[in-house]
Amino acid sequence: MLYQHFDGQYVPLIASLSWSIVVGIASFVLVYKTRLFNQLLVVPLSAPFLALPALMFAFLMGFMSAEAWQNFSNARSALINETSAISRLVNIPVQPPEYQARSIALLKTYLQTSLSDEWAGEHNQVTSDKASDSINQLEVNVWDARKQCAQSTTTSSAACMDSIATSAFIKGIDDLRSAREQRLSAGYELGITYKWSLVIFLAFIAALSVAAAHRQSQKTGVIALILFCLSLWVAFSMVSLHINPYKGRQSVVPTPLVHLLETLDKAPNTGS
Repeated sequence: MLYQHFDGQYVPLIASLSWSIVVGIASFVLVYKTRLFNQLLVVPLSAPFLALPALMFAFLMGFMSAEAWQNFSNARSALINETSAISRLVNIPVQPPEYQARSIALLKTYLQTSLSDEWAGEHNQVTSDKASDSINQLEVNVWDARKQCAQSTTTSSAACMDSIATSAFIKGIDDLRSAREQRLSAGYELGITYKWSLVIFLAFIAALSVAAAHRQSQKTGVIALILFCLSLWVAFSMVSLHINPYKGRQSVVPTPLVHLLETLDKAPNTGS
């Protein structure tokens, strides 16, 4: 619908209203101002035919609505899982102490870059290389800690990570990667223009059938078109407001991640 290229709370509503008006005017002009439908003055269109295009349009909007709601739900779940994974990684002790400090620093870098580059900058439509590198470095850090303890003869066993802590940390990293990929996949809008093109075209056919069914009375047809286009606007708006879970008034916001970053900033440096 082209509105996805612009930011703003009311852009989806304005775009939906514009397309509804365009569909209504185009249907009115074709039916009442051209000769294409003059045959209907002699042989009127069967009224039950009106339900067929409208029913197909309703089914298509239902599919798009279900996809939008599912995408919105996935975005919320991804945010919860990502916050949970980071919280677990913060609380897992990494030994020796200098590796714990590096782990916390990498988690802070991940939060800062994902919030600034992926959330605020691109609405989770573009992957941040810095955030990806932070996750990779987290995994390298924990393996380096294990390697140092295995090779060092001076480090006591009490200052080393055991296998349980290492397994828990690696699982936390995997969970963080999965949650981040789920979040980014919910923000992708591949093929959305083609979907909206099909929906608008089917809406035009449905509006055309509404006007054609009332070809013998222009005033009645105009009233029917107005009511139908208002219904189009509501249907379009409900889907367009939720088609991207990271845009609009009801968008998913990274408040838990912001609070987590603030907590890490206030926490003392364990490695100092």
